[in-house]
Amino acid sequence: MSIDIKEKVLNMLKENLEVSEEVDIDQLGFDDDLSVLGVNSMTFIKLVIAAEMEFGMTWDDEELDFSNFSTINNIINYISSSTENQTLG
Repeated sequence: MSIDIKEKVLNMLKENLEVSEEVDIDQLGFDDDLSVLGVNSMTFIKLVIAAEMEFGMTWDDEELDFSNFSTINNIINYISSSTENQTLG
């Protein structure tokens, strides 16, 4: 998994989420639940659009279920595999 993808996903979260001052996104673990940051299904769609634009990928409609992407690692792994498949395809 690329460090570049991790950094881009973290920046994407910082840019697209209204995070309360009590929560420091940099202190959040990669496997912590994103609902701590206030991510819900609506903000998830906002993140999906940002990821598609940032990484030049398309999220599969069948997989657009927030419960499958409730952690930073889930999002990073999906983006990594999608961009690898685009490179190979």
